[in-house]
Amino acid sequence: MAESSALDQETLGVYRAILFHKEHDPDRLALLLDIDLSCVKAALDRLSDLSLLAPSRDLPGTMRAVDPSLGLKVLLQREQDELAWRQQRIEQNRAALAALAAEYATSSRPGSDGTEELDNVDDIRTRLEALAESCRHESLAFHPVGGLTEESIEAARPLNERALARGVRFRSIYLDSVTNDRVTRAHAQWMAERHSEIRTSPTLPMRLLIVDTTAAVVAGLPGQAGPSALVFSSQPVVLAMRALFEAYWEHASPFHQEPSAADQASELTPQERKLLQLLATGLTDEAVARALGIGVRTERRIVAELMERLGASSRFEAGVQANRRQWI
Repeated sequence: MAESSALDQETLGVYRAILFHKEHDPDRLALLLDIDLSCVKAALDRLSDLSLLAPSRDLPGTMRAVDPSLGLKVLLQREQDELAWRQQRIEQNRAALAALAAEYATSSRPGSDGTEELDNVDDIRTRLEALAESCRHESLAFHPVGGLTEESIEAARPLNERALARGVRFRSIYLDSVTNDRVTRAHAQWMAERHSEIRTSPTLPMRLLIVDTTAAVVAGLPGQAGPSALVFSSQPVVLAMRALFEAYWEHASPFHQEPSAADQASELTPQERKLLQLLATGLTDEAVARALGIGVRTERRIVAELMERLGASSRFEAGVQANRRQWI
């Protein structure tokens, strides 16, 4: 069923001229209404489509205006028929998609231990979209090494907006180094402006998403190769993941788009403190940089700045001085 043409002001003007002035000729209608002839012809087509014009018996080959009361009844009946057709089409589509959704849920059901393994980007995104739509209360996330891409942010933004509109509470922890990544920092700020709670931490153990108490998605675990993720639906596992998140949340710092004056004046930032702690364990510069989500050059620059602040000429001396000041 084709949708009815719009009854706009121009079309109404042509209808009025035919109804009150008994004018039928398109050229004279164009002069009378001071509109283009093409517009008049388009209006005549719309009026005919809406059954507001009927063939004239007195002037064969022309159209007469139908009484507005009868035209209204015809128009309302057509609209009701069209609405009923649309509702039927919606119901057919809903039933078809519901059946597909049930079939897909059965085919992708987790294993007996409540664990589902995803090993490609498309499957991961499909699963994340489904989880985002199912979220009703709270979404928790770790965002560790590697900034978010503009593509992933744009794909997730409509999902986040709908979840926020449903009243979902977002709590996310990023690395302190998020300030070095323009795209990720802008996204974190966008979420914060919409009353999401954002904090930062010197390190994070994995990439993690927890949806309510129903599912936890983990990526970036040791031994995981390429784009892969594990989805846990076992409630004990999900609750354990939430406990891990809460432990990091408790010690994380409030997110600032730019470092505050208080942060700049403090003796040691959380990132610098963690860097010293990692170096004290004997890790290489490369391993420390990887854990902090920064480049090796950045890590070495921070080490050099710390040595200068400590007045140390070697890393060993810097460690001694940092210990004396109870920085580590």
